[in-house]
Amino acid sequence: MEALHEILSDENLALMKQHIIFSGLDESEIITFIRRSNPEYIEVDPMQKILLEPGDSRRLGVVISGDVKIFSIDYDGNRSIIHSLSDDGSIGTLQFMLEHYNMMFEIHAATAGKIILFSPDSLLITDEENAVVQHKVLVNLMASQRLLFVNLSQRLVCLSQKSIREKLLKYFQICSENARSYEFDIKLSREELALYLAVDRASLSRSLGQLKRESIIDFKKNHFKILTTQHFQYYKG
Repeated sequence: MEALHEILSDENLALMKQHIIFSGLDESEIITFIRRSNPEYIEVDPMQKILLEPGDSRRLGVVISGDVKIFSIDYDGNRSIIHSLSDDGSIGTLQFMLEHYNMMFEIHAATAGKIILFSPDSLLITDEENAVVQHKVLVNLMASQRLLFVNLSQRLVCLSQKSIREKLLKYFQICSENARSYEFDIKLSREELALYLAVDRASLSRSLGQLKRESIIDFKKNHFKILTTQHFQYYKG
């Protein structure tokens, strides 16, 4: 009960009210859903890593504050970044269910944050007393999953490019379109960007340097600016 009381603090309820998963739910409905969902509450510190083992209970999670990155880990211990998530706007859902019994996942906290994990059974097994709340959350989850598929599609477009240069150009085009600007920040470190594009870190750095020397882009740390619109045109309408 103490853990549940912590999850349902006034501060956390205020955060949940702003989250896409709980859109359209009043405070009493959020409380009802959380109480019935067998939740696990995690507070993370900056740079903290949380390992989710193969066969770990199936979970669906919500990042209600902070920024996290999700990595998959193969048999050889190689990491691949799956997604970067935060609580801003409508991308705060930790959009994965652990049905992968032979794969491990790691949550990397970029900042201090709060995560709530709960069982999908709280949505997939009908509860007559809770059916209206279940329906609302399930509809919101579908909207949130759409964002995940958009992000995955964007990554596949980048990975389908033939060269590192083309992968970077496509990635920056997508960033430009998402930001609706030719100037934007990216949340990935150079190492994470190399993992995201499935390229060698050193080769990535060389390609970035070449694009900068050609005055196609300029950058300082994670802040990028498009200097020519030849390769980057976003829809302004």
